[in-house]
Amino acid sequence: MKSEERKNGENTALWGGRFSQSLDQQVLNYSASLHFDSRLAPQDIRGSKAHAAMLSQVGILSAIELQQINGGFETIEAELAQGTFPFRPELEDIHMNIETRLTELIGDVGKKLHTGRSRNDQVALDLRLFCRDVADGWQLALSRLISAFIERAELTKETLFPASTHLQAAQPISWAHYFLAFAAMFERDLRRLESYKTLHDVSPLGAGALAGTTLPIDPAISAKALGFARPFFNSYDVVGDRDFILELLQIASQIMLHVSRLAEDLVYYSSTLVGLVDLPDKLCTGSSMMPQKKNPDILELARGKTATVLGSAQAMVLLLKGLPSSYNRDLQQDKEHLFPAVDIVSDTLALLPVVISQLQILEARSQELLASGFLMATDLAEALVKRGVPFRRAHEIVGATVGELTRKNRSLISLTVAELQQHYSEADADLLESLKPARVLQERSHSGSTGLKSVADQISELRQALASRSI
Repeated sequence: MKSEERKNGENTALWGGRFSQSLDQQVLNYSASLHFDSRLAPQDIRGSKAHAAMLSQVGILSAIELQQINGGFETIEAELAQGTFPFRPELEDIHMNIETRLTELIGDVGKKLHTGRSRNDQVALDLRLFCRDVADGWQLALSRLISAFIERAELTKETLFPASTHLQAAQPISWAHYFLAFAAMFERDLRRLESYKTLHDVSPLGAGALAGTTLPIDPAISAKALGFARPFFNSYDVVGDRDFILELLQIASQIMLHVSRLAEDLVYYSSTLVGLVDLPDKLCTGSSMMPQKKNPDILELARGKTATVLGSAQAMVLLLKGLPSSYNRDLQQDKEHLFPAVDIVSDTLALLPVVISQLQILEARSQELLASGFLMATDLAEALVKRGVPFRRAHEIVGATVGELTRKNRSLISLTVAELQQHYSEADADLLESLKPARVLQERSHSGSTGLKSVADQISELRQALASRSI
């Protein structure tokens, strides 16, 4: 009978030596996490290899034992890749499954792997490695998305867009300026991930259950082997620390909030009532009843999935809020909130560059909206300011003019010199030149504006920012 087995021969748990009764099957089913933490297998093996290498360097494992352990892991990695790994639900989680399989393959040497280690610091390590991998992947995906916005901006610097605030017609900008607004949002997300990776660049391996170990381990060795900047500062803190999960979910929330705003825009702009853009057929679906329908379902789903990610972040806050310090089994649930959110963000970021690159701008509709409203009212007021009229007076003049045209059901573009002179006696034909929408791209010269030079500078700055990152 193996030493891990209880007297009735039913126990296979690696922690079972202290117990005289087998774990109730309902308790086992309730506490098992293998069904969702099996995706941590690559990180678990990576961390275990680093731990074994450290044990060898400090003399706890021999060179031959280290070689046997690494050989066992090669077999396990092959089994995982080929789908032949013998998962055993009764072993609770991926960590115990891998260690048990290693012992099956190489014998008692496998039982030495857990020396100086607890599942507390092991799980914390696997999750940090996973979150770091996710952050790397999101940075790459965000860079590709930002590049997609930049490419569209390059092509639309002189293409006018009837921009709005409060969903009311406001001022013309270029489509390039619109695309770069979202590039700026997602670039902030990129910088958040950079700060995140710096803040949480810490290895928990060696913290043990909470107090470290009496064995002569060196956490700095395994930290360096795993690419972390430093080992943990306090073992009691690090085994229960899940700030790195919460903050990744908070970044995920901000990414998806930006996604949702973009999705809402494009759903609205592609509607038949607005008609500013059109999505390619391959990104849309139809109706099972109405044969004419072309629905932007992919954007609506992105908007809807945002709620799931926000819910995951909130659930993680609530999970942590009531816990005492250090490790508690409640933390097993962190993965149930982390993994779905990670998948949604990753899938969404992979899809969005396709949407942006293939989005069709319906320029005729833009021109129609630019001509029919009052989007150039601010430019007319500023033209008066340039002639020495105080801004509040200029605002009043143009407001009165717009009100009169509105009552006559006419647009600002139809304004005559004589009509403007009724509100500003010195009006002339030159003032009406300020009503041409294309002038907004020439007249705005300051940085950050929709002017041609400013947009070109924004594109250049974003390109440089992406190029400076080693992603």
